[in-house]
Amino acid sequence: MNWITRIKKIGENIKRNIQKKFPTKKEQAESNWISCCSGPVLKSEIFNDEQLNTCPKCLKHYPFNPIERFNNFFGKNNYQIINTPSPPDDMLDFPGYKEKLARGRKLTGHHCAVVVAKGTIEGIDIVSFAIDSRFNGGSINSAAGEAIVSAYQKAIDDSAAVVAWCEGGGQAMQESAISLHFMVKTVLAANTFKKNSGMPLINVYTNKCYGGITASFAGPSIADITLAEPSLVGFAGQAIVKNQTRENLPEGFQSSSTLLEKGMCDGVYHRKEINDKIKSVIKLLLNKNTEVNSLKYDQTSEVNIQTREAS
Repeated sequence: MNWITRIKKIGENIKRNIQKKFPTKKEQAESNWISCCSGPVLKSEIFNDEQLNTCPKCLKHYPFNPIERFNNFFGKNNYQIINTPSPPDDMLDFPGYKEKLARGRKLTGHHCAVVVAKGTIEGIDIVSFAIDSRFNGGSINSAAGEAIVSAYQKAIDDSAAVVAWCEGGGQAMQESAISLHFMVKTVLAANTFKKNSGMPLINVYTNKCYGGITASFAGPSIADITLAEPSLVGFAGQAIVKNQTRENLPEGFQSSSTLLEKGMCDGVYHRKEINDKIKSVIKLLLNKNTEVNSLKYDQTSEVNIQTREAS
């Protein structure tokens, strides 16, 4: 046994020991426990209809998939999923991309990361789209981009408001310039909606929102009102920024509460409260709500104050 073989065996032993110490992703998914603020917490205490995937102690917000989001926003069975275009897969023949798309579709049951729905709340038609981060990190490929564009067009055709739940890592690198051009196309679609519909457009930051998503249709200047759950919002991720600047990042860097302080969003709310705020904003913009005081951010609940501090 030469020295190279010995080193390889040592490396393999180290790898096996690490794998024994830390649970695999499959083991974590199958476990009844999750690591949160106070150590191991039963998943049943967080992932339920009352807590809405939020920790009751530290108020951490865990991801909501689109169906969970629509069920909570519209109410179960009170909305319809809108079919969206399905452009050809893997037009650039990127190695392994077709398999990655297949895994995302099997995991989520959707053909891309963006799901579009339409429902009615208090007599107001609303088209809403949400991004599923389980599908390739919520990256925007051509199918997801076309879904967003079709959502705005559906809202124009039906004289509906738009509520966009924005999260994800940016554009799909496997589609190169094809996905990048949807940064422009989605912004043009949003502006066309605002110009021609006369209905409100509300963007909501959730989970983690980065890259070409934040730099396009989810940008703070695009919507009439931009709200947020406790989340992280930026262009480059924190690790990249820290690596490039060689500096420690300030407290609250890229948090939604910092965005609120800097005027980049209009309110940060706990998931239990944000639906009511969205409805109030839409009614106010449509002159259907005289309770203007309900939107004053200095009259927030104790839960919302704690949420800002936790974000």
